[in-house]
Amino acid sequence: MKKFNIRKVLDGLTAASSSSVSSSAQPGTPRDADPVQETLQSEHFQLCKTVRQGFPNQPASMAFDPVQKILAVGTQTGALRLFGRAGVECYCQHESGAAVIQLQFLINEGALVSALADDSLHLWNLRQKIPAVLHSLKFNRERITYCHLPFQSKWLYIGTERGNIHIVNVESFTLSGYVIMWNKAIELSTKTHPGPVVHISDNPMDEGKLLIGFECGVVVLWDLKSKKADYRYNYDEAIHSVAWHHEGKQFMCSHSDGTLTTWNIRAPAKPAQVITPHGKQPKDGKKPEPCRPILKVEYKTTRAG
Repeated sequence: MKKFNIRKVLDGLTAASSSSVSSSAQPGTPRDADPVQETLQSEHFQLCKTVRQGFPNQPASMAFDPVQKILAVGTQTGALRLFGRAGVECYCQHESGAAVIQLQFLINEGALVSALADDSLHLWNLRQKIPAVLHSLKFNRERITYCHLPFQSKWLYIGTERGNIHIVNVESFTLSGYVIMWNKAIELSTKTHPGPVVHISDNPMDEGKLLIGFECGVVVLWDLKSKKADYRYNYDEAIHSVAWHHEGKQFMCSHSDGTLTTWNIRAPAKPAQVITPHGKQPKDGKKPEPCRPILKVEYKTTRAG
């Protein structure tokens, strides 16, 4: 059996290539004088993203449309990711690049409202192949801290750092003349400014009643028709979140000291219950020691059968 010599094979290929180049050259012209003509330039190439995989980087807000089953995720860099059924997703980007602090779906209408850290609001149309911004609105004198859009409502409630609430018509995306001023909402319930609006929600059984939570611990049940407060609830710890019971007779607040307070809407004098789920319970029956803040609280609705 003959031995295979790879070096001889390479030498043969080199010789064949040299003879081919020599035969194509003009008689009397040196081989080195026939340079290869480069036709591709740097401007002929452009880098672009072809796929995005995984959960969005630096998520800042989320929203879900339970009817169309679409999940929206906003990021710190102004990106907007939309997830539908398995393998279906879309990427959008706000021009300003500001962080998306809150998202609100117009349930089953193919539209989404985004609130940014630069105090701008944007209405996105999701009923087209590539989602686009239909309307935008910029707040110049007040900073946006919280947004709420009731189900099947055309009125978007905007809470601000000054404690006021403005109302936007989502159809025309213009401000309404109806404004809930902080001093009228709290009246004499506290001597100091209540701080930013940290929560807005309508009573699940009465859309005409609006629950407003202020950072200082004050909660107000506002009657939209009579334009005045029905009840005011005071607690000495800052509020992080508020959640309605589905019957609309109670609500719960989570506070900065790790406590959860439950209130009956017709009994504003004191909470019906105060618990500290993660605090150490002293044996002498005193108040539990403070612990880490509870940033979010929700009621879980259970269905029989």
